[in-house]
Amino acid sequence: MREYLSAVAGNAALRQRLGADLAAGQLSHAYILEGPDGSGKETLAMEIAMSLACENRESGEHPLPCRSCPSCRKIAAGNSPDVIRITREPDKATMGVDTVRALRSDVITVPNDLAFKVYLISDAHTMTEQAQNAFLLTLEEPPAFVLFFLLAEDAGALLETIRSRAPILRMQPVGEDEIERYLLSPDRDGAQRRSAEELRRSAPEEFAAVLRMANGRIGSAIALLDAEKRAPLLQNRADVLEICHLLADHGTPDALLAALLALGKKRDEVTEKLLLLQIALRDLLALCYSERVALLFFTDEATANELCARFSARRLLATIDAVNATLASLAANGNVRLLLFELLGRLTANQ
Repeated sequence: MREYLSAVAGNAALRQRLGADLAAGQLSHAYILEGPDGSGKETLAMEIAMSLACENRESGEHPLPCRSCPSCRKIAAGNSPDVIRITREPDKATMGVDTVRALRSDVITVPNDLAFKVYLISDAHTMTEQAQNAFLLTLEEPPAFVLFFLLAEDAGALLETIRSRAPILRMQPVGEDEIERYLLSPDRDGAQRRSAEELRRSAPEEFAAVLRMANGRIGSAIALLDAEKRAPLLQNRADVLEICHLLADHGTPDALLAALLALGKKRDEVTEKLLLLQIALRDLLALCYSERVALLFFTDEATANELCARFSARRLLATIDAVNATLASLAANGNVRLLLFELLGRLTANQ
């Protein structure tokens, strides 16, 4: 059976559906690709663009795209003038109408060296309402040679009139086993594969943490192969694990306060770490009721089980409630330092 869109990890049903559409020549003129950063939206769009241009498209002996013909390589390298990325202006939180007007002017220009033009609109969910209405004029009656991909974290941020004219393709999370196979595959970029192999060999626990921290997103896993990008997230996990151990050991208020204050001074960073603590505590609570649990924080089951044995389910529930109350107060703009002191009081009361 012919393989379609093989550079996209997971999402087997989606790849099968699009493969059938490619084989039948039944692609829509526009798609909304929905998913968080790193979930594979751009990879999917590029794979479809290469499939349309692939010089081995009619040969069932090759995967589609083949990724080896001159047309595939040109698109993959970002050198095709007919595969165009539309992005927000630098330092802008939204995509304004001027960007869309420039796109509309370009759309009517015929392709340079392909039979089609592909537009990848990054962060489409940030388009202002005015920009979306301007884009709608083009989306309703585009030239026959144009294909649009709107890459959006949340398709719900787009106007209903746009969503009604472009099928929404939702990228699904990828399992950790599949992420590992992807990173180590001989088909992947050589430098990327070597980085993954070296990390797995030299620091297997850290490699396992990368797979867990990727949260089902191939792009995030690739980014975390960079030690500088990985380090702060690993530190967050270490901070949370220290608090878990202090709580399990009924640590002194001074030690627990020091660990809480080490979470940071800014609302966002404290919130991020408390959300991570919440996940860790829920792992431990789940282990109180079942030995077969899909852990979301812990990568080492032995460590999680050892910690769980030092808690009661009742104390874990009370601790989770204390963390939830602090998160709610942070969301309501409460004073960060004061809330951490209040959290200390709640936690020590539960010991």
